[in-house]
Amino acid sequence: MKLRLIPAAAALLLAAGCATTSQPASNTSKDSADITFSFWGTNSEAASLKAIAAAFEQANPGTKVTTNWIQADYEQKIQTSIAGGTQSTVMEISNSSLAGFVPSFAEQQVDPAKYVQPNISSALQFEGKYYAMPFAAKPKVMAINVDSFKAAGVPLPSATTPLTLDEFKALAAKLSHGDGKARVFGSSNLWYRGWLTAAGGGYYNADATACTFGDETGVKTAQYVVDLQKERLAPTSTDVQGQDQAQWFAAGRLAMFSDFGPWTVADFAKIAKPNWTLVPVPGKGFPMEVDGLAISKKATGKQLETAKKFVEFAGTAQAAQDLLIQGNTALGVPVIAASTATLEKVLPADRNLAAFTTALKTGLVGPSVAREAQISGDAEKGMNSYTPLGTGKDDVAKVLPDLATKCTAALQK
Repeated sequence: MKLRLIPAAAALLLAAGCATTSQPASNTSKDSADITFSFWGTNSEAASLKAIAAAFEQANPGTKVTTNWIQADYEQKIQTSIAGGTQSTVMEISNSSLAGFVPSFAEQQVDPAKYVQPNISSALQFEGKYYAMPFAAKPKVMAINVDSFKAAGVPLPSATTPLTLDEFKALAAKLSHGDGKARVFGSSNLWYRGWLTAAGGGYYNADATACTFGDETGVKTAQYVVDLQKERLAPTSTDVQGQDQAQWFAAGRLAMFSDFGPWTVADFAKIAKPNWTLVPVPGKGFPMEVDGLAISKKATGKQLETAKKFVEFAGTAQAAQDLLIQGNTALGVPVIAASTATLEKVLPADRNLAAFTTALKTGLVGPSVAREAQISGDAEKGMNSYTPLGTGKDDVAKVLPDLATKCTAALQK
């Protein structure tokens, strides 16, 4: 999961002009139809979710949605509230974290036909049952510096057809030049897990019973990443430590930026020079996160009825889905066909935000894993410590299979 928890003190804020209120989540009276709603996010993401809650209140006069914006340690605080019996009626959850919360979530009825593609709804299934209603997807695309391509006399990649990994590496070589701090890299720093998916591999097998990044594809992809860094076609993790690669791109130091999510649109909207546009991520693309709305298993009576209406509204009503976009900021890509063009209109057509729609329709979603953050975090710590994927020097072909074995053991505990 690429859950972006905000590194700030947790606070409960009220959005200006929003009909909902923000206060600690609690269970309201069982006789009441009012519900509470917990979520994470940046200021703009919280604004989207509060706006959706307000729109629901407007569509359902007399119903109140009390919002609980958790700005840091979201999952930990949700777990604490569940243990204490003070959980919200509705809780935001990422597909990659779903497995760890299933015992506390009510089963839901989800119609896959309402969404752009089947992976969107299936992402929020566990053992064949739905435990959250999809409401936003976060596929990745790639930004390219059009000026760099023109200066190098290199044709722009297709706006709709992904490059192969070999084609990407060849382009990175043609676009890289200079030395030291003036070095222009053909590619941004490569996120190994994303490139593993692009290469057709995965961190886990389909039923999440084994870690598979140590197989032939995993090792080959790791070596691919290491080679691009060694040849100075992409910066290392040390090169970019503590720095914003969007700023590198704005400064003309990156020809291709391969980790571009919907939330990045606002930053790039400010970049007029160099000229840029979006294209698909190479290969099979990066993993797509799907965020859903879960209902507390303790919800009953009128609260449960309201909760079901609310998650259905947020996930399938165009009035709600359009609110995922606030100005030039996107919480995610709308998951229903009627709203998929909303994000595309945020910037001029030559920026090709339509690449998100393409990525949404083909996005790959991995299995949900309990204790995902801990398990993948331990594996990545080993990769970064021992191999050139991070600061180490050991051969990836020797280290990754061993780490995968340990990862599988942790997975099966």
